[in-house]
Amino acid sequence: MAYVRAHGTKQRRNGKVVKTYAVVWREAVRDEFGLPTGATRARRETYPTRDAAEARRDELNAAKHTYAGTSALAEQRAKGEQPFGFYARAWLDAQAVRVASGKVKQRTVDEYERQLHTYVLGELGSLAVAAVTPAHLEKLLTGLVRKQSRQGDRKAVTPGTVKHIWDVVRRVLRYAVQHGALDANPADRVDFSASRATGDHAEFEHHPLTAAEVGALSAAVAGYPPAGYDGPALPAYPVYGLLVEFLAYTGLRAAEAAGLEVGDLLFGPGPTCAVRVARTKDRKNGVWVVGTPKSKRSRRTMPLPPWLARRMADYLAEVHPRANEPTAPLWPSRKNGGGYRAAGERYAVPLDWSQPLALGTFYDTILKPALEAVGLPASRPATKDAPAVRGVRLHDLRHTFAVLQLSAGTHFMQVSKWLFALDRGLVLSDIVSCR
Repeated sequence: MAYVRAHGTKQRRNGKVVKTYAVVWREAVRDEFGLPTGATRARRETYPTRDAAEARRDELNAAKHTYAGTSALAEQRAKGEQPFGFYARAWLDAQAVRVASGKVKQRTVDEYERQLHTYVLGELGSLAVAAVTPAHLEKLLTGLVRKQSRQGDRKAVTPGTVKHIWDVVRRVLRYAVQHGALDANPADRVDFSASRATGDHAEFEHHPLTAAEVGALSAAVAGYPPAGYDGPALPAYPVYGLLVEFLAYTGLRAAEAAGLEVGDLLFGPGPTCAVRVARTKDRKNGVWVVGTPKSKRSRRTMPLPPWLARRMADYLAEVHPRANEPTAPLWPSRKNGGGYRAAGERYAVPLDWSQPLALGTFYDTILKPALEAVGLPASRPATKDAPAVRGVRLHDLRHTFAVLQLSAGTHFMQVSKWLFALDRGLVLSDIVSCR
């Protein structure tokens, strides 16, 4: 319960000590979702007159069964008085059923939670859900548009990211409507078009490579930059040079390539070879998490061109030390430590055949220098001396596969089947038009 406590000051008026009046109470400590943690903390507000302090005390005591008051969240009687964060947490928990039934990936739910933590709960988390108005949501959107990206390029959050965040907010509010906390979804009254995607960004451009560029890039990664290159020496990674060609001629996503094991290469006479895409692997908090491809149709078998089939057979026969273990990672990581000498000269680090390759790190440490060595732009964040560069991404090797197949006369429906599915919002004609 709140109460009033009088305090004397050093000031005097008409010979009497001037007093202030503190309203003191305790309230539950809540997490960013608005849920009580079990701890309490003392609160205090000071007013110049007793009447003002008593009015505030009465307001707090009358509100003891609401979210704005001092009781635990479980004592709240009105659903609409529960905070937005309460319904966000409940909606995330409800996604576990969809994960269990295969309707959504756990990594997708993890991304929902990350977006709520990063962009939404600080603005809406403690606000009673019934008090969320279109004005609150418009303020959130305005802040997102002006907010700098967490990806290190110091630019605004991309339209695609804003779209995904808005979709999560809208779905949390829809969940609150379904559970009787709201009569209508306030997001429906916000004039916001979520049809833009990252690819609509004015500076966004796909960069599929030609066969010659793939060959030059593969050679540079293997330690053989083009003639005339006068930059720093590139460390030699022949295994990763083969990986570049493998990605460009199979069109696999990064997580799919990381998930490949030795037993996923299916050899036949010739040799012929196909790669079975059956799982993904992502590293979270230093631990590799095994998942499934993007959809059921993403489980597929990709034939390799004859020359690549022969190279993969030689790779297993002559290079891969665990080729007789079907569950061994197909592409190795690198051992920790090293990579740069004291003077800044880069050198190759021994390979670690016990775990998959983190392709994000591979892009930053190996592929970027090789791209620039062969005269191709690499994506780099802005610095104080230079603007950000939107260059060739690892995902562009997937687009390269589509261009090479279509250029070779493969029917576009077959290419789409092999790729399934081209990333949302991207069609084959978009990729071809980039060349």
